[in-house]
Amino acid sequence: MATQLQELAALERLRGDFGFTYDDLAAALVTNASTLHRWRSGTEPTPIYLQRLAAFASFLEELDALFVPDAQRPWIDAPREVFKGATPREMILAGNVDRVTGVLYAMNAGAPL
Repeated sequence: MATQLQELAALERLRGDFGFTYDDLAAALVTNASTLHRWRSGTEPTPIYLQRLAAFASFLEELDALFVPDAQRPWIDAPREVFKGATPREMILAGNVDRVTGVLYAMNAGAPL
């Protein structure tokens, strides 16, 4: 249960700190906003959704390790060459949070991009 709470907290942080809507997050998770509300009310996500939720928590961990809070949202909203001109936000909304996390991981490790 603690893991589930941590993963749901990641969604709340994405909403509060980065301006994602429930509809945005639902689309990125390949579900709908009413399902997110059910999870927040205590319904247990299925294992596949727990895995997808964990990807958002991992993304935030890598983001926190690389950027101070004031630099995080500008990084998410700026086009990036590594994403062929798309922003990390656009990549996340397209369901590619793992790819964005991988880029952050590489940056944290000092890899050239």
